[in-house]
Amino acid sequence: MSAKRAVRETVQKKSERSAGTASRRLSPVGRHLPTSGGLSETLAKAREQGCEAVQIFVSNPQGWAPAKPRADAGEFRRGLEEHGIGAVVVHAKYLINPAAKDPAQRERSVEALASEMAAAGALGAELVVVHSGSHGSDGEAAGIERLAGSLDDARKLAPELCARYAEESGEEVAPAEVVVENSCGAGTQILSDLDSLSEALVRADARACIDTAHAFVAGYDLASPEGAREFGRELGEKLAGRVAVIHLNDAKNALGSNRDGHARLGEGRIPPEALAEFLREVRGVPLVMETPYDTPEVDADQVRIAKTLAGGLRLVREGI
Repeated sequence: MSAKRAVRETVQKKSERSAGTASRRLSPVGRHLPTSGGLSETLAKAREQGCEAVQIFVSNPQGWAPAKPRADAGEFRRGLEEHGIGAVVVHAKYLINPAAKDPAQRERSVEALASEMAAAGALGAELVVVHSGSHGSDGEAAGIERLAGSLDDARKLAPELCARYAEESGEEVAPAEVVVENSCGAGTQILSDLDSLSEALVRADARACIDTAHAFVAGYDLASPEGAREFGRELGEKLAGRVAVIHLNDAKNALGSNRDGHARLGEGRIPPEALAEFLREVRGVPLVMETPYDTPEVDADQVRIAKTLAGGLRLVREGI
């Protein structure tokens, strides 16, 4: 069995856990949460905020030290059902550049990504989101080729890391599926438009994470209900069922600015009513916010807003 197929079959089995949650609210909804207080604290925060999905880091996102399965991974897996978590996503290190022109940087990125996939699998996570990266100087087509090769290499290496973990811990785990995030199009970043993203996904036999803030600053007009609906329809047409998760973020910066920056829902450039129109086109896909942290009350309110928008309901809240 190929590494790609093994990962896909594992993800399909894990996805059965999220099916019930998705059917209740169309899409499981949650947010990125810190793990500094331990994974039990992460689960407690998820429950307090009403999360049905969570995203976490499994290593320092700004450092090259490889991700390693955590000692409390088993406890975390067992707590998912208890806390009503239907989808678990890991965000890979920011340093990883699978499209890098420099072979040494690309090799380092492959090794780091494979370690993230193995550590995520130990936690019971379905997906690892990786940034598409930058081509450097020789064009997007070359970057896409290198991206596809890097994902293939990471898929081959990750099962070996899982086998080592099984020998040490006695627990059999499979690597999580790696999915590619659309970029905001800054500098030489690749995959800021759906055509190039579609090409890369086919070439790499991969699925995508769609970040709404990235799409907006890359030039997709999610600020109007009509534009948001059209973007959702384009996803369906061009990505053909390859959307695995959505980063549901408002945008701090202007349409087409190619400047990254996330805002809380209702506090940026994308009106909630427009996001609701977009979400009607992508029902059933897990939604994870990466919006700035605030008080527990504000964070819980953001989850409530996202659930309301995902359910196609009218949001009634002063100031939004």
